Amino acid sequence: MSLLCLSNLEIGFTVNGRSVTIVDGINFEMKRGERTTIIGESGCGKSLVAMALLGILPSNATVRGNIRFNNHSLTTVDKCTLRQLRATRIGYVPQSAGTCLNPVFRFETQAREVLHAGNGSSSASGTVARILARVGLPPGVARMYPHQLSEGMKSRALVGLGTCRRPELLVADEPTKGLDNDTKADLVNLLRRLAVDGTQSLLLITHDLDVAKTLPSKLAVMYAGQFVEIGPSHAILDGKAFHPYTKGLLRSHPANGLHPMPGRPPAIHCRPAGCRFASRCSIADSGCVLHPPSFRQVAGDHWVRCHHV
Repeated sequence: MSLLCLSNLEIGFTVNGRSVTIVDGINFEMKRGERTTIIGESGCGKSLVAMALLGILPSNATVRGNIRFNNHSLTTVDKCTLRQLRATRIGYVPQSAGTCLNPVFRFETQAREVLHAGNGSSSASGTVARILARVGLPPGVARMYPHQLSEGMKSRALVGLGTCRRPELLVADEPTKGLDNDTKADLVNLLRRLAVDGTQSLLLITHDLDVAKTLPSKLAVMYAGQFVEIGPSHAILDGKAFHPYTKGLLRSHPANGLHPMPGRPPAIHCRPAGCRFASRCSIADSGCVLHPPSFRQVAGDHWVRCHHV
């Protein structure tokens, strides 16, 4: 049985009376204990999928389709139940650690809000200390304000808060954003260890290929609001990618010669009728321009959205 299932997910926004669809055609499943990484260029819609799952999209957003977590439909469940699920069974590590902690409160105060442990109790202090110990931070951090912590310490602290209730699913949205390479590697190792120790399913969102390579998992490649390829990360990243966009993404990495893809993604308000990658694709033909490709299984757990695969 799947832990998480997204069916025909579509996310749009209404701005100045006009409705614009940003993400559409998302079908995706995660099993218990599975690690999945969503990767793609900035602006492709990765974080919107996470926000829809968590129910934290702004009020002008519209979500269609279905998101199922265990026996709960997260798109129709009442707000109270959704808050309870976020507090206990779905953990979240937001991006931009430097701005996610409240600058006017000490870390222990913010941790108690997550734990619902009450103000000033010794049990709460002990639990905060355990959170810090699990992510390799000294107990003194509990009494510190965010401005007294380095970016790496803030990132670890947020991972600690996101995993403190041992959730069944941990959603980490660009947790390594803005970190240097050494700190980034340490944080990825921490996420891997905590997910394994807590037998958690991990949904990691990133645009960093190096981060994706260090987390053995299923890899979902996103472009212009759609998944274009989903498969085993070791196969895709080791040269067995099928979709032209995925291949171009890999070639653009400095370790592979830094060969950038020509062109740019289509604007959200004028996406083409056919394949959204056609204008940048070297093998596109008239059929690609006119007809949208279906998302189909090509080998085992490998799915691709391309006419030529």
